[in-house]
Amino acid sequence: MSTSAEAIARLHAIMAAARTNAAAATASTSNDKAKAAQVTQPIVIAEDAIQDGGNAIDTFSSYIPTALPRCVVKALFDAHQQPNNKSAPRKDVEDGDKIIKHEQNDVIEILDSDDECEMNSKAAATSSLSTSDYSSQLFTNNALIQSHTSPACESALLSSVSACNFSSDGSDGALQDEAASTILPLVVEGKLSPLQAEGVALATTRFNRVFTSNTAGSVQQSGAVQRAGFFLGDGAGIGKGRQIAATIRDAFCRNHGRGRQLWISTSRELVEDAKRDLKDVCCYVDVHDGVDLLGKSGASGKGLGVGGSLGKGVLFITYSLLVSGKRLDDILSWLTGGSSGKSDSKHIAEQSYDGMIVFDEAHKAKNLEADTRTAKLVVTLQERLPNARVLYCSATGVSEIAHMAYAVRLGLWGSANPLYPTFDSFKDALTRRGVGAMEMLALEMKRKGLFLARTLSWEGADFHTVEVRLGQKEVASYDGAVRWWFKVKSEIESALQMLNMPAKTIWRLFFAAQQRFYKEMCISAKVEEVCTEAKKYLENDHCIVIGLQSTGEAGMDVTLNELAESLVENGSAPKDQKGKVDLENVDLPNLLSTCGSIMSNFLRNHFPVAPPPQEAPKIPPTPPNGFASEFERLEHARLTDLADRIKNMPPPEPVRELVRRREELLKSIKALDLPPNPLDDIIDRFGVENVAEMTGRSGRILRKSDGNTFRYTKRFGGSQTSYGLSTPVNREDESDCLNVKERKLFMDGKKCVAIISDAASTGVSLHSDIRYKSCHKRRVHFTIELPWAADKAIQQLGRSHRSGQVSAPIYKMVVSDLGGERRFASAVSKRMAQLGALTKGDRRAATGTDLSEFDVDSIFGRRALAKFYTALSSAPSNYPSRNSNSILDGFISHPQQPDDEARTELLTTAANSLNDVGLGGEPNVKKFLNRIAGLEVLRQRLVFSLFMSTLDDVIADAKATGEFEGSVEDIKATSIELKSEEVIATDSSCGAKTELTRLRIDRGVSFNFIVETIAADAKQNSDVESGDKNDAIATEKKESNCKRAQTGLYISKRKIAGRHLVMLAQQKVSNEASDSDFDDPRGLMVITRPNTGKNPCEMTSKDLRYKYDLLVSSDDILHHLRSVDNEDSGADSEEKKSENDDHRSHDTISIVRQKWKKVAGLWDEAYDKSNFLNHNDGLAPRVSEIGLITGAVLHILPALEKAVQIMSSAQRSLRVMRVETDTGRRIVGIRFPVTHDAIERLMVNMSAVSSAREGLQSSFVDEHFCPISDKAMTWATTERKTMKSFFGTSASKPSSSTAPSKPKNPTSANEKKRNQESTKSQPKKAKTSNISAFFVKKKDY
Repeated sequence: MSTSAEAIARLHAIMAAARTNAAAATASTSNDKAKAAQVTQPIVIAEDAIQDGGNAIDTFSSYIPTALPRCVVKALFDAHQQPNNKSAPRKDVEDGDKIIKHEQNDVIEILDSDDECEMNSKAAATSSLSTSDYSSQLFTNNALIQSHTSPACESALLSSVSACNFSSDGSDGALQDEAASTILPLVVEGKLSPLQAEGVALATTRFNRVFTSNTAGSVQQSGAVQRAGFFLGDGAGIGKGRQIAATIRDAFCRNHGRGRQLWISTSRELVEDAKRDLKDVCCYVDVHDGVDLLGKSGASGKGLGVGGSLGKGVLFITYSLLVSGKRLDDILSWLTGGSSGKSDSKHIAEQSYDGMIVFDEAHKAKNLEADTRTAKLVVTLQERLPNARVLYCSATGVSEIAHMAYAVRLGLWGSANPLYPTFDSFKDALTRRGVGAMEMLALEMKRKGLFLARTLSWEGADFHTVEVRLGQKEVASYDGAVRWWFKVKSEIESALQMLNMPAKTIWRLFFAAQQRFYKEMCISAKVEEVCTEAKKYLENDHCIVIGLQSTGEAGMDVTLNELAESLVENGSAPKDQKGKVDLENVDLPNLLSTCGSIMSNFLRNHFPVAPPPQEAPKIPPTPPNGFASEFERLEHARLTDLADRIKNMPPPEPVRELVRRREELLKSIKALDLPPNPLDDIIDRFGVENVAEMTGRSGRILRKSDGNTFRYTKRFGGSQTSYGLSTPVNREDESDCLNVKERKLFMDGKKCVAIISDAASTGVSLHSDIRYKSCHKRRVHFTIELPWAADKAIQQLGRSHRSGQVSAPIYKMVVSDLGGERRFASAVSKRMAQLGALTKGDRRAATGTDLSEFDVDSIFGRRALAKFYTALSSAPSNYPSRNSNSILDGFISHPQQPDDEARTELLTTAANSLNDVGLGGEPNVKKFLNRIAGLEVLRQRLVFSLFMSTLDDVIADAKATGEFEGSVEDIKATSIELKSEEVIATDSSCGAKTELTRLRIDRGVSFNFIVETIAADAKQNSDVESGDKNDAIATEKKESNCKRAQTGLYISKRKIAGRHLVMLAQQKVSNEASDSDFDDPRGLMVITRPNTGKNPCEMTSKDLRYKYDLLVSSDDILHHLRSVDNEDSGADSEEKKSENDDHRSHDTISIVRQKWKKVAGLWDEAYDKSNFLNHNDGLAPRVSEIGLITGAVLHILPALEKAVQIMSSAQRSLRVMRVETDTGRRIVGIRFPVTHDAIERLMVNMSAVSSAREGLQSSFVDEHFCPISDKAMTWATTERKTMKSFFGTSASKPSSSTAPSKPKNPTSANEKKRNQESTKSQPKKAKTSNISAFFVKKKDY
């Protein structure tokens, strides 16, 4: 401890001046803590393609349902041709019309087949349009409806392929129409959006595929059959529940499962949402709560599912109910109709069951590899019901390959794909491909028609990061707590020596308690700022949502126990008949501190005060055949007797000295200034009557009406109960019911603040729903407890952003300036800023940047941590990163005069800090992030800054070697031209083609483009420059400009490869940037060359001046252009100026070329002479050819790996690449060398793989849709009579979607005749219509 104390003292001495300056700055700004928080502006993110050179490719696209059945498209047109829709133009679609799909634009067009020439010319014209041109054409047309109630989008990566819902026999049109026959009325009436209808149609079509021979991934006997499943990966708020309900409705109408379906979700309270969703799609079947149904059936002793109202409907259960006891057998018994008798009959009933099984929030079963009971029973349920229709639903279920083992019905391994006979072989093959494997898998799954992943667009939502800077009081409180924990650590070490005890688990418990403590401290520090901002929004008629991960109830329980004991000792609280204290009748002076309870709980339960009890000997088991000898019998008896005596011995007496030390430590807690429980503090600040709490805790402390005292109150279970948080048997059920009531109060506007925890927020909708009274109030969502997993944080944020909202929410990520929380929150905010909820298929889809760099707990994070530990553990400590000097200088009082001795001292302090919190050895990133919270604020910042600098180096090195595959990469160039496409293979499992696509890449940048770029930058900064009228500001910028190189055209001082090289150097951070976050002391310059374009590596101003001479600066060019422009302006009239605006760009290029002929000639020469595939005249080639393996890839992946085995590491990586050609077509595939040798090896290996698969071809059958049962449909879609509806004054008319008759096929002869008559009776319009053109008007889905 002395060494640690000295290190702390040295660190404080080194930082004395810096701290003084910071304190002065804080004091000069404001003395109010509310002003200590800094709210940044909404984040604006530039595309990485623009930053690094080349053309930007959008990371997400507005979603257009390209796999909609034809009859749905036709019905939507017909529905909007009614006379009352005068705003919509007439758009006729006849049965003879053809649907043309353009892969490159992801649109469907309905074209008249009467004129084949017109159709062909229209298709050709459409294919020639770029994506932007086509979108412009669409949105300028008269549009009718949107594809969804709220704007939806999909990652640009996934949007590059289209979902396939075709059958193997080619009858795709009729198959699609039949798939939509039960949902068609719902779409027309607006109860199901086209986007949702597409998901339902794809799912029901997929269920018709049956895998024969072996099962799809599990081990069963040969000849078994399993039905294919579907994965619905839509993000939060898109309406997964509505799609599930419509799919179940389809199963009821076709009498699948004989009227019994299963719905499994995470929380019992979601049964109400299930009932609502089914009712919304006009499915009025009974929804049975699994707890009630299975409990009643078991109690009565009757067979499950035998007749009565309980015999049909939807059984809604939770995953926790599934794993409790032997509920699996009860569930199967109900689904199969209560089969009894011999096991053979039960087996037959289970094998023949063809109803629905919905795994909602399916990621709960992701840990099959860890052998969890939930995952095992999910797989067992699918195995015992092999013919069931399985629907997986989760927004995060396809985020990692290892977490997909439960999804055995997808057909990605097993008999459906003989290439991967087991899940392990499938996982190993894709894991070797790195992070990009998930993107490749998502493309394959969507292409095969077994996966969809759409999400709501976050258009209109605002994103802010609120940074709460700890003031002197908070820092002092935090550092005081750190010293307390260090003192406890020292006392434990002393106690262990005194008692001669081994450490065993004491340190694990110590650091676990410490971690919980600091977590609560960070949350509590944010409460005041959050409440201050929230009250301002409440005054402006907003609603507040506050997100937490935990409630701290466990710590509160301990504090209440201590309080009860003290009250009894003081005689201020009497005991009841059971000897307990009723705290609901006891006044409390203040709110209780969860932090303090964590401290006291650890001391009372784990501080060693007595020697450990004697360990009993291990007694060997009694041999089943008796003891071999009398000696063995006597020895066994002796050990048994000894164990009994030790067990009955009294516990060892505590050591008085250690008891005294523990009491002193307990008393010292009261001297600490610890904050109250953050959840109780928030409720107290707003008032309990204004706060809807949706958490899992059972009690809370509220302020009494007198305003001076507090009282413990149970949230449920009633008052006047015995003291403590006694848990009722149905506590979870009561909590769920209470949360439902609280949610309703919030949505109805009776409460204006909602608090949600991670445990109770799944599936909860808190958005400005148009169906509720508070819909006019915009939501402001504060996240004050941020998990390290960005995806988990985004899921909670999805509670306030959902379909059918009146206004998009405002998000505020509240972070402290401790450790890495600010950096991680920035990553989450950036991800949300462009898209939001987890987007499968493209890990960059939300930011346009590579979020893997922010994934601290990764293979590169562990590698960086190992390097960090090694550097600091050496004697003397080494610099862990290349940027260590810069990091250390920031902690030195006078960084202008860096001192090596001061840097070494700081490194020693960092090394001692790691030792103080028990870090070192195995690089465990989570352990590191949690343990450094136990350091004082300054030491914590020092250690974390050095680690992140090391991580930056590791990632940079991995990128340089080609090892880092952060995600799908964009091919960036000035021009990208498609040369050829060649089919090289066909996937036998689905008929998808595999193609080798060749592209011509041109990286060159012309001189004309350079001039236009300089002129555009000048125009962008003109406002900033014109505002610089302050002499001091102008002088400061002039001094800053002297330190940095000028933006302009440069030429190398020495010849390189026999010639002088010319290039454009631009300041990475302009002098006009006023944000301190963009400070650039090294003056980094972005380099652009005529032959290779923009270089991803920057050059410092110092290196640039040393190696290159300035030819002409951009300021000189701009000054000359302005002077010429001023001369023209003086001579020309206003009318003439307007006429010359169109030629200004051309004139600018001519003027610059005329003024600087030599510079333009040097650039043009390099540009022209590099127009080759190989090096020429000392210039790197500006053009190249690359190959992409596109289409179905998984079935030839082994051949690809073997073909590149002997190539370089960069070529062996087989990266997933994305490109957008000059015509606007997007192509995604695996980059593959296009050399003759590489392609020849690929063909040889593909032939070998094909030969090895002979006799192992996948075996599947595509069944026909079961006909709709009139009786079953009438039963399912007829609303049940209740006492209220039966005696009501007026009865509502049944909707057309509840009609008992079977919907007619829209392609029938009678309907065709009616359509023709209707067409003749009205003036004929143009036949060509585009499906994406009428997806604009909102409907109430």
